[in-house]
Amino acid sequence: MKKHLLLLLLIPAVLSTSYIASDQVTLAEGESIVLAGRNITLLDVLSETQIRVNVDDTWDILELYEIKSINRVNITVNATVYVSEQKTNYATLLIHIIQRIECYTDLDCDDQLKSTIDSCMENVNKCLYETIASCTDNDGYCPEFCNKLTDYDCVLQDKCERDSECNDNNPGTTDSCDGSYNEQASCRYEPIIDCKSGDDFCPLGCKNDQKLYGTIHDADCSIDNTCMDHLDCIDDDDATIDLCSGDGTIKRTCSNELTVECRSNDNYCPNGCFLPDDPDCYVKTEESKTEEITKITGTCLNEGDIENKYFCDGGTWKPQKAGGASCSGDYQCQLGACKSDNTCLLKSDISEQRRKLLTAMAIAGLLALIGTYLYYLLKIKNKF
Repeated sequence: MKKHLLLLLLIPAVLSTSYIASDQVTLAEGESIVLAGRNITLLDVLSETQIRVNVDDTWDILELYEIKSINRVNITVNATVYVSEQKTNYATLLIHIIQRIECYTDLDCDDQLKSTIDSCMENVNKCLYETIASCTDNDGYCPEFCNKLTDYDCVLQDKCERDSECNDNNPGTTDSCDGSYNEQASCRYEPIIDCKSGDDFCPLGCKNDQKLYGTIHDADCSIDNTCMDHLDCIDDDDATIDLCSGDGTIKRTCSNELTVECRSNDNYCPNGCFLPDDPDCYVKTEESKTEEITKITGTCLNEGDIENKYFCDGGTWKPQKAGGASCSGDYQCQLGACKSDNTCLLKSDISEQRRKLLTAMAIAGLLALIGTYLYYLLKIKNKF
């Protein structure tokens, strides 16, 4: 008995420590919440019983009252407020953070310190930083207690004894040896940001104009520069990266290069990018809120084929539709049934049909029981 009581006392403690953080929130479509470093966004309320949620650039579709783990975050849909496709809809989510994701590969753990070996423990998605504590050739670091004789990296790295050893041939930096003479020190390269004539460099924001003397005047800047800063080059086109480029001592001009990288939150989806690599690739149409740039890249051949909850339509893959959405074939619907009114079958329709069937069976059973009772009652009456 005591053992059982002890187990009961331990259960709440175990449950309370199984999540890093928990919260219940009501979000509007497009609204996000950051909990324990995880970004949870309600992308869409597709119907009264179905929503689409994104967790750190990984999204999934959830049903009402369903519990689903997305990118190691448990989410329960407790309620929805669905008005229409043209209005803002809402959903109440119960969120449990199972684990704080720090990394997926070693590159995610780069702390910019040459003194550490950075690695990702992929089984738990946590970073491990080990300080280099030995004089080892070719590990990219020269510890303070090592020298050029005991560690070849002390020759390769920016270790110095005087300023003249730190020339990086970059006119945009001030080069110095951060240490005392005959003591091992590190080279320091400080970016030049002040507008100063005679240093053979023109920082961003400087201009060769005598009338600006004492403020942003820099005689090293070319009078042919067409921009002073990146802000001068904004073209209001989300598809371009806007920069003030070039060596300002010769000529600096705007460059507005077309974005080709698949990245989130730049409000642009380049050609060849798809979900989930670029969340900006999700688009809504008037026909259906569930249409999106598919996870399945490429084209399909056979009309009506189904693969991973996507169906082939007109040579492209499209996600199967939620209950109540318009349809022309069973393959287009998540429940595999397109009703006579050309809408996908709802789960509530199945529940209603099941209820009607059970009611009919119950009535039939009751009538059979009454019939049997009357039959035997009539037989007994005839005997007398």
